Amino acid sequence: SNAFKHGHPESPDVRLTIACTPNPLGSARSLHITVSNVANPDRPSVTPDYVQQVLSGETQRSASTSAMSDHIGLQHTFLAAGALGARPSLKSSGQRVVFEMGLETEIAPVLDVPQDHLRTSLLARFPRDLEVYCLDDSDAARRLLHHNLVRWADTQNVHAFGNDQTEVAAFIDGVLRNGNIAILDQHLEYGREANLLGTEIARQLVARGFKGLICMRSGNMAVPDLIEYQEAGAHCAFGKDATMKQAIEDIKVAYVRHIVQQEPRISLVPSHDMCSDSDIPTYHLT
Repeated sequence: SNAFKHGHPESPDVRLTIACTPNPLGSARSLHITVSNVANPDRPSVTPDYVQQVLSGETQRSASTSAMSDHIGLQHTFLAAGALGARPSLKSSGQRVVFEMGLETEIAPVLDVPQDHLRTSLLARFPRDLEVYCLDDSDAARRLLHHNLVRWADTQNVHAFGNDQTEVAAFIDGVLRNGNIAILDQHLEYGREANLLGTEIARQLVARGFKGLICMRSGNMAVPDLIEYQEAGAHCAFGKDATMKQAIEDIKVAYVRHIVQQEPRISLVPSHDMCSDSDIPTYHLT
């Protein structure tokens, strides 16, 4: 997503390659991941000194940098890679910016997940052909949401907005006109002076009478963040690290509970029991 967002504004030409090679040591595999894009000529050149300054927090924002950007994404990427024992690097190569990461992995056995009969029952009651509206400033995220919602949410009526600030008003109008589900990115960045919060837009939707499901999508999923989303009117929230299938199933469950069955929202509850594809808890505002 960052390769699209921070690469060349017209033709980023993002490329992803993943290579997995056997290791003679039993079930171990060497995994090598490369993401590259055409550089944005208005952004600083990615030199070893620049990367080190970003990772140490020493860089200053330039005129082309969003006021909401503090380079924490790159810092978190390198910290997460280090926690996995991976070897990350970011560099310029000709006209391209290249991120590489190598790590040793092992093939894990597939575990059977006990069936959750209540969850299965709720998913079976999810209506078909709902009108779903998404708002995200990332083109890659919009395409990912559209593809997976059509695939997993039983509808062709998926409308994605957020390419620029003017589309925010169109998103709000569409949701209020015939929307059933609204999915909002929390941080919408449209340049140094044009940044919005999804919670601000959620409050507008509630104030203007929207009765459908509001779902927040964010990289910030700590309890204080979840409370902020709930206070803005959100029924559920999912992190950007959640698998799309899992997140959309959670949205479907939340829709049946809060919109179909009209269950009241009482408190903020981390729903560990609703995870099936990973050990990471998904949070619901119930």
